[in-house]
Amino acid sequence: MNRLAYLIVTLSTFTVTQAACSSDDDAAGEDETSTETGAEAGAESDSDDASTDGDTAFVDALLSGMWAEDISVSVETDTIVFSGDGYPNHDVLEAYALMDQSTIGVAASDTTFTIPRVPEYSETVTDTGLGTIGLAISGGVYFNPYEGDGTSVALDSNFDVGGIPFLDACNGHPLPTGSTYHYHGVPYCITDVVDTDGAHSSVIGVLLDGFPVYGPNGEDGSAETDLDECSGHDGPTPEFPDGIYHYHLMETSPYSVTCYHGVVDDAGGGMGPPPGELSLIHI
Repeated sequence: MNRLAYLIVTLSTFTVTQAACSSDDDAAGEDETSTETGAEAGAESDSDDASTDGDTAFVDALLSGMWAEDISVSVETDTIVFSGDGYPNHDVLEAYALMDQSTIGVAASDTTFTIPRVPEYSETVTDTGLGTIGLAISGGVYFNPYEGDGTSVALDSNFDVGGIPFLDACNGHPLPTGSTYHYHGVPYCITDVVDTDGAHSSVIGVLLDGFPVYGPNGEDGSAETDLDECSGHDGPTPEFPDGIYHYHLMETSPYSVTCYHGVVDDAGGGMGPPPGELSLIHI
């Protein structure tokens, strides 16, 4: 497994069906579903305002990132549905350490991830829950910063068992069954490929509320500092030069996103572990 977006690898076990928010899409009368694969995916709509009316501009901008080639995208009237193998298309370790001092490899399974076709900003924030909070362009998923107790920060709690780490160099690991490979912070295996020195980070995924997520760099290529309580702000990005609300994963605490500033029906956990499984992996 090597370069992002060029290698298709095996599957990680998780399934999500996320209820999506309705948009003001002018194409409400359309019955067709647009289905594409990987970064080539597109959409159809009748509106001209990308940020409010749900036209192709927003969808095309979101999907212009280096999405893994084995992620298929279905653009529907009110939602965008991502389907894939759930296994990141970058290298993963043969084994990861667990809290009981045992180790586990990365397992696999199909993934379905649904977001609003057009995200809706909300002045009221919603906390991100345990479990999946977003989809990465690699095919992995994003978790908030915390372990299963809701207080221990994953990136501050790393350890190893005989040289086998709890978290890998990508700030990711699977659940104790090996399923649901996820990131708790900046996914360096992605950002090292897609980001350019001296420039704003490139899109590395999307959260459940439909707003895009980026690495740590702002417009001048340095770490972004003008962020709100959800690690987000409104501004231009490479994919959205006219500006959009978006999140940043940072190299300092809290590392990942702790709340949504968009309307979201599911605050997280859709792709998390079965009952009781979190206690096996978390402090």
